[in-house]
Amino acid sequence: MEYIKKELEENSELVKLLRKQVRGVEDVTGFVKVTTNLIAQIETLYAEKELLFEKTNTKSMEEVIFLLQGMEEQLNSLYSEHET
Repeated sequence: MEYIKKELEENSELVKLLRKQVRGVEDVTGFVKVTTNLIAQIETLYAEKELLFEKTNTKSMEEVIFLLQGMEEQLNSLYSEHET
């Protein structure tokens, strides 16, 4: 419950977005549009995350980060070998 209260504080990005796009309690249509848009964005992000896991043969963001760090180390190693 405390997390929800914190998220809905005055400086919350969600509250700012809602105030910008919804004119008030009577603007149900605006609220529905914003909510629908947010849901679509979240669904897209989850789909992209799943595609990333599939393409990199990983199961978590930690694995993706580890994979990227390994690739970075390999690239740095190749550059240093090339310079010598």
